[in-house]
Amino acid sequence: MARLVIHEDFPGQLTLLAKIISQNNSITKNNPLTAFLSQQEIVLDDDVTAGNNAQTHETNRLLFSKQSENFRQLRDNNFEAPWKHVTGGVQFLKSFYKGNTKQLGDWGITITGSGKINYPPAFADRVTIFENYKKKNDSYTNGDSPLQPYLTQQEIDLTKDATFVQTASDNDASFTTASQQSENETGLRNQLWNPVLGHIKDIGNFLMKLYSGNEKALGNWGFVVDNSPQKPKLRTTKLKLGAQITNKSVVIGSVLTNAGDGDLHLYKGGGTRGTPVILHKGEQFGIQKGWSSITVVNPSTLIEGKFTWTTTG
Repeated sequence: MARLVIHEDFPGQLTLLAKIISQNNSITKNNPLTAFLSQQEIVLDDDVTAGNNAQTHETNRLLFSKQSENFRQLRDNNFEAPWKHVTGGVQFLKSFYKGNTKQLGDWGITITGSGKINYPPAFADRVTIFENYKKKNDSYTNGDSPLQPYLTQQEIDLTKDATFVQTASDNDASFTTASQQSENETGLRNQLWNPVLGHIKDIGNFLMKLYSGNEKALGNWGFVVDNSPQKPKLRTTKLKLGAQITNKSVVIGSVLTNAGDGDLHLYKGGGTRGTPVILHKGEQFGIQKGWSSITVVNPSTLIEGKFTWTTTG
């Protein structure tokens, strides 16, 4: 059974509206849509105005989204070395406290019942671990900290690390602010656009009935009709730190949604060549023609990735 496919991303929907209007304007006689628009009180010119206003918020969203990505990268870059120093030092302490690893709790480290070190994924929680770790080391005033031999051997200066951690925390605050601003712009965009999207769907469903048995004719109006026998499925995929995966049979017109807390990098096809599309937390990427195979990369060394996508496979 033929199914009407409407792009789930804003740019794709905006393009679809333009195609509907272009086709509508090109038919000067016996336009099948005229009576329907009048009956449903749909004014396409008003929809264009709403779309232009929504596009302003989309532009702002993209700007704040880029800013948040820059601050996230700065945060991770500044925090990477101090965190590596912490995890290396904890492994050293684990060996030092062999047989009584619960003492690592005094350093702010959580140990499971099986003796496994448990690091939280959130940046703020890891900052807390660093602060407790340094505070415990600093509590040894006579240079008798059990960690000191490791710090000396590895040439680690925790005071210097603390400066980088503070800079990373400042970057994280800016990242959070920019991300929230991006989400606010998304809400304002949707408030303007959702009624227009409703009109687009109504028009598409009407044309589906009109062109029953000849659904390809909807292509003249910009619509995509899916005749595949297998119903598309929504899937959720997790990505470990620094991992990547290539998904095939991604449905054209669907969206890939970043459902995790960190950023994702998207590449067309089965490799990682070229400049990636950067998808922030909660953002969606509309699957266009040529993107039915897509490689998703989790660039973070701190946060596990997660995304949803639609496939016919």
